Amino acid sequence: MNNLVLASTSAEAASLEEARTRLAEAAGTLGTLCNNLVAAAGNPAGHELAQADQGALVDFAEQQLVPMAAALAGAFAGATPSPSVNLLATVAAGHNERVSATTKALEVQELPLQMVLAGGRLLEAATAFIAEATELILPELARNAAVSLADSLPTRSTTEAGTVGQSQAPASGGCACGGHDEPGLAELDTRVIPHAIRHSTIFGALEGLAAGKGILLIANHKPLPLLTQLEQRSPGKFAVEFLEDGPELWKLSMVRN
Repeated sequence: MNNLVLASTSAEAASLEEARTRLAEAAGTLGTLCNNLVAAAGNPAGHELAQADQGALVDFAEQQLVPMAAALAGAFAGATPSPSVNLLATVAAGHNERVSATTKALEVQELPLQMVLAGGRLLEAATAFIAEATELILPELARNAAVSLADSLPTRSTTEAGTVGQSQAPASGGCACGGHDEPGLAELDTRVIPHAIRHSTIFGALEGLAAGKGILLIANHKPLPLLTQLEQRSPGKFAVEFLEDGPELWKLSMVRN
């Protein structure tokens, strides 16, 4: 993630960082939406709740993950061929196929347990895509003078991820980001997130929350720059409370208003 990438132009370098940021945000939102689905499915009266969270996860995948995977796979069509380009074109095509297929598989499930299993397969496919796109696919495209990342990337969706999932089930399970601590709060341990994408991942996780839901943020420093950025991005949208305030560990309750 921190390796130097020699992009073909300064515009391509900027597009590379923009794409990496979008993927980090998507990873955070994906973890929250999958956690919402697991929590709803575990609710004794959670069938309708699980259906709502299933729809939220499918909508998110169709609006953000599937277009990005398709765009990156398609971008190789105009790239100057080389052994690495040919290899990564095949890798990108495989990710595009798996993300699309697992999204469609989730959409047709009718029972909560089946939804959870299908959601887990989508999470696995999307996580692998995001990792390899960030580390391998995007840098290769940015280096290729025949490709314009700015023209290849899909337009950002205007649908806010956090507004699509309206389940009322408490978040009672673990999420892709960590374990579980405070009642009703899924744990997001920032210590395991690479520094370069940490804030983007957290913002994505927060945007995946429905009103009244929250995360327990764990950090090894007081995250004041993060909180400043959050207030600038989403003024008044999240209620933040320090549950543990150092000196070695900080825990914050962050709930969407």
